[in-house]
Amino acid sequence: MDLLTSMRVFMHIANQQSFRGAADSLNMTPSAISKHLAALETHLGSSLIERTTRRVTITEVGENYLTRCRHILSEIDEAEMEVADATDQVRGILKVSAPPAFAHRHIAPHLPEFLKNYPQLSVDLITTDHSVLPTHTIIDVHVRLSAITDSPELETVTLAPNRRRLVASQSYLDRYGVPNTQADLRKHKLVTLEYGHPHNDWHFTNEAGGIDTFRASGSIRIDSGDALLRTILNDGGIGMLPNYVSGKHIHMGDLVPVMDELVREDEPIHATYRAANHRRQRIELFVNYLSELYGDAPYWEHEDGTSDAAKRAAR
Repeated sequence: MDLLTSMRVFMHIANQQSFRGAADSLNMTPSAISKHLAALETHLGSSLIERTTRRVTITEVGENYLTRCRHILSEIDEAEMEVADATDQVRGILKVSAPPAFAHRHIAPHLPEFLKNYPQLSVDLITTDHSVLPTHTIIDVHVRLSAITDSPELETVTLAPNRRRLVASQSYLDRYGVPNTQADLRKHKLVTLEYGHPHNDWHFTNEAGGIDTFRASGSIRIDSGDALLRTILNDGGIGMLPNYVSGKHIHMGDLVPVMDELVREDEPIHATYRAANHRRQRIELFVNYLSELYGDAPYWEHEDGTSDAAKRAAR
């Protein structure tokens, strides 16, 4: 039994939802396709596909096995491409994970520019708010806005500062007044992340020069940064937003910073990746690109928005 070929046959059946489609795409006969599937199911001791005269359905076991097959075959295909490539040209796949609000605004708009220099390279951008231990995934680069536990298996590069600011709409402030102290905040409507989120702990400089923590409890609690933004823009109250989300709206006058001189919120944006990775060359190219693109004073902090990066992000 040729296990890899049988796995590839199974993957094509699933993709095409058809034995005939799989046969055409692999340039094989339908009978050969059926034999490979039967051999694979016998080898595994489980049914992967339920076939009727009208449709092909993947079983629950088959769905789980299909995910593994795709990962395994993707790695094998890429390894073969790298061996076959006798030049120094960068090629293959780069898998990047980032939180949705940051990925949509400040990674996705810049991917076409990055790939202009590497036409044989492709990028899979996965947007997620879930923190997954980088050592346990197939993701190459994790862009994160909060610290990841140190591990000798990981390398971390700081990409940009990440200032967070208290903001509200002018209409809200005209109606309810402008807070000047932490005590004043308790009299206002607050918009926060979901209950228990660590970013609901807001930090302020006190009169002694130290840092106080204010645990914000919102009258509206949301699990999405973009939804938080929309609520604050529509006079929902005062909330803490990163400048990479709120900067444009502050510059346009739609949002007004509150207690700016007292707020102390800056947790750098960083990229984390496994130190031992056969894709290291493309990882470093991408991380260096982002580092140079953002820099110590990222474009979203600038009021004029005239840089090429700012214009791409604004489209």
